[in-house]
Amino acid sequence: MEGCTNASALTREIQRLGYRGDVNTVRRHLKPYRSGAIPATVPLPHLTVRRVTDWIMRRPEHLTDVERKGLDELCDRNSALATTVEYARRLALMIRDRRGEHLALDVWIADVRLDGQRELRTLANGMRRDRAAIQAALTTTYTSGAVEGNVTRIKLLKRQMYGRANFDLLRRRILLSP
Repeated sequence: MEGCTNASALTREIQRLGYRGDVNTVRRHLKPYRSGAIPATVPLPHLTVRRVTDWIMRRPEHLTDVERKGLDELCDRNSALATTVEYARRLALMIRDRRGEHLALDVWIADVRLDGQRELRTLANGMRRDRAAIQAALTTTYTSGAVEGNVTRIKLLKRQMYGRANFDLLRRRILLSP
């Protein structure tokens, strides 16, 4: 608002304040200011699949006003997206809060199978087949995180040694690495 429209200079200035974006994002934002037409409202951010997915999966109370407005506009334009957002948020809430009530998962699957999008129905069918495992994940405190971490570490060591040494050396590296 002080008249500076040099994207590089502004980027350096706001990066010192904690901005983690790049100069191209600042340049896109400055475009209307260079022509003299200062927008009356805050422009919506550039929409990407990742950004919209983030808006959907984040808790609604953690969205900024601009993000909430953007998601609401998208849902107003596409009723299928609005339905998908509702089901995704219900499932995310169930998983986040680890609500393992006996019927909550069954109700969600039944609702999706009745009027969800094809992709959500496919997910619901898979969840119905694995219902016991999902119910256990929602109700128990056990986790396989440590085992999965070790499997990832072993696979990394195996990839690093591919074509270079025999099994004995791989075994030693696995047993001796932290």
